[in-house]
Amino acid sequence: MFRKISICFLVAILGLTALYAQEEKSSWGVSCDIYSRYIWRGTDFGNNPSIQPGISYTTGPVTLGAWSAWQFSGQSSENDLFVSYSIGSLSFTLTDYFFPTNSGSNDNFFDFDPDSGAHFVEAGASGEFKGVSVYGGIFFHEPGADNSSAYLNLSYGPFSLGLGNGMYTVIDNEDGTDKFDLVEFGITASNGNYRCSWILNPNQETTFLVVGKSF
Repeated sequence: MFRKISICFLVAILGLTALYAQEEKSSWGVSCDIYSRYIWRGTDFGNNPSIQPGISYTTGPVTLGAWSAWQFSGQSSENDLFVSYSIGSLSFTLTDYFFPTNSGSNDNFFDFDPDSGAHFVEAGASGEFKGVSVYGGIFFHEPGADNSSAYLNLSYGPFSLGLGNGMYTVIDNEDGTDKFDLVEFGITASNGNYRCSWILNPNQETTFLVVGKSF
């Protein structure tokens, strides 16, 4: 069922993209970053340096793209597809997270099984209000999870604050139930193409200091 819904959604988006392409200018985008570690929402993926390429196609308010993080160790790599739609300062995004080299996991790209499949799909929305950037997302397709994981991020200037539950938390309530907790507090500075972040994850009781360069 989920696979059929995904195919129908993709066809609809491609049709919408073609429609806008006839009326407005379109453009391609390419990015490439290298980071000392891939820290995603307070969690270290792969414990290794990471190269992160991206490609996107924008026409009107619609953007289609792919983004990935390939760890030098070959473990915990990630290869995502996304589509976003912008309305003024608001943006709505659907992201399909795929982990092709997750050790011990099913890595069949065509497996959308809700219990053991290889895809994690998140619906998110972002915007900016009086200088504060806000992002909220929830995984409505999360194989092996009892409850959907939710994430909320607030950022202002160099400061960032992230809260989540489910996949983001390793320390739950004393009775073992899931909780919404602070999983990321970060301070980021940049200098030219370089970007450095100090990150505290109170839930995991650990910190990170990562540096990256954009090409």
